[in-house]
Amino acid sequence: NDKIAELEGNNQPDFFDPDSEILTNNLFGVDVNSESVEIAKLSLWIKTARRGKVLDSLDENIMVGDSLIEDSNYAYLDHAFTWQTAFPKIFADGGFDIVLGNPPYVRMEFLKSMKPYLEKRFEVVSDRADLYAYFFERGLNLLKEGGRMGFISSSTFFKTGAGKPLREFLLNKATLETIVDFGDLQVFEGVTTYPAILTMQRGAAPKNHDLQFWNVAELPASNFRATFRALAGPYPQTALTAGSWELESPALRELRAKIREGKQTLKEVYGSPLRGVVTGLNAAFVIDTATKERLCAQDPKSVELLKPFLEGKDLKRWRAEPRGLWIIYIAKNRIAIDDFPAIRDWLLPFKEKLEKRATKQEWFELQQPQEAYSGPFSKPKISYPHFSSSQLFSFENTGAFSNDKSYFIPSSDKFLLGLLNSSTLWLIASSMAPAVRGGYHELRVQYMETLPIPAATDKQKAALAPLAETCQTHAEARYALQEGLRRRIPDLCPPERDSKLNTKLKEWWLLPDFAAFRANVKKCFKADVPLSERTDWEDWITHDKAEIHRLSGEITKLEAKINKQVYALFDLTDDEITLLEANI
Repeated sequence: NDKIAELEGNNQPDFFDPDSEILTNNLFGVDVNSESVEIAKLSLWIKTARRGKVLDSLDENIMVGDSLIEDSNYAYLDHAFTWQTAFPKIFADGGFDIVLGNPPYVRMEFLKSMKPYLEKRFEVVSDRADLYAYFFERGLNLLKEGGRMGFISSSTFFKTGAGKPLREFLLNKATLETIVDFGDLQVFEGVTTYPAILTMQRGAAPKNHDLQFWNVAELPASNFRATFRALAGPYPQTALTAGSWELESPALRELRAKIREGKQTLKEVYGSPLRGVVTGLNAAFVIDTATKERLCAQDPKSVELLKPFLEGKDLKRWRAEPRGLWIIYIAKNRIAIDDFPAIRDWLLPFKEKLEKRATKQEWFELQQPQEAYSGPFSKPKISYPHFSSSQLFSFENTGAFSNDKSYFIPSSDKFLLGLLNSSTLWLIASSMAPAVRGGYHELRVQYMETLPIPAATDKQKAALAPLAETCQTHAEARYALQEGLRRRIPDLCPPERDSKLNTKLKEWWLLPDFAAFRANVKKCFKADVPLSERTDWEDWITHDKAEIHRLSGEITKLEAKINKQVYALFDLTDDEITLLEANI
């Protein structure tokens, strides 16, 4: 706007119209949606309209077209588009000076018809690359050498395996100038995205080039540009690799490098984590205990196919919180379903849906049974969920199978359990794993298997392992107290009312006193604790709550000891420990 005002000053000839100059010779746009194109034209006309001025024709500037595809056999809505043909003057001069965009967020599985075309013509191709990746390549290639591009797009490619080709492309072909990472802040109302703003210049980065980055903790109330200038920090582009992009301060980057340096990985020492079962239809294969007992009563052979089952959300730090689930475990080509009539009859109502699953198997078989892991599933192991907001590793020795939103490490080593629940390894895991909404991270195998494992003597392992084991024992005892009383609370509900607990009663031990417990019973059940039972209930709550708080305190102390020992294993200084603890 300042530049336009300058051009409109008195020093310009009367015949010079800066608005027309910008609209007809400097501003161009392409969108696959014809309505969006017309709206853009109208907006520009309204912005530049003046009494007595003829509206500029924008038909040669703002066009309908598929920005990625020139062949109408592949183009979305058949709007094939050839940039060089549409804008010959621009490309006669080498390309655009500036490209701006907000590319679409579309997962490739929804655009299968385009994939063959894209695979042959783009460098950033990947089996699971989102559509926006191809827009980055297209945008950069539309620029003249030294031209600049600015996108607001998804940040997921910073860390995912599917984003590796795009990371490599940008590092080789662009000078990254600014990166603003919004994390899980929701910039676009009503849409769950993980946005970032990237600006760059076409052409490889010069040696020792620093980009400016800003990890946005909260959106500024005003003046975004000034806030960026105040909070953005330098980051050497050479520190970015085709691996996961971890944008942080030099001190934190050096700390992570020290923690990793010279260490074997989790994969090398213990093996890669293993993923849980994909049923293809949980409603059919995952059942509760009452259904399990009924099937076994109808046909005792049913027990051969039933395994205790945990979902990712059941896995917590130092403990699992089972909900009485079971999985009907049928691998490929292992049984004749008619030999198990109760199971067959249970599954039959789901047959139509089961036959429509993405992969090929008999209708009564699991989609991905992970049969190779069935032995390790049944043995003691270390389990954790796919989505984690903190260290949620636990020792699991019930032989439970688990779903595809969970993983397990086929090891019963309590030393490893202590390491995984330490602050040090969480600093590494949380920096690699993609962030998702709510402060969670996706702990995919490709990240977790690279965790550094420090060398430790038998004496050091023997000191750490019992601490982890005691944490697990205390956490399980605490959960038993929480769950034991929670299961009795519905007994206070009159028969004619719904006995479902509200949130405060589910977490009864967090209520300040027995009076608060009674108040929530009244609110939830519209009935008070019977007078004859009040003393007993108050005693139970007072005793169990005190024991729960004692166990929690003990766990906190033990975790501090674990962290101290792990800091020593990684040879961290006091300053490094302070920095680490400030960043988890």
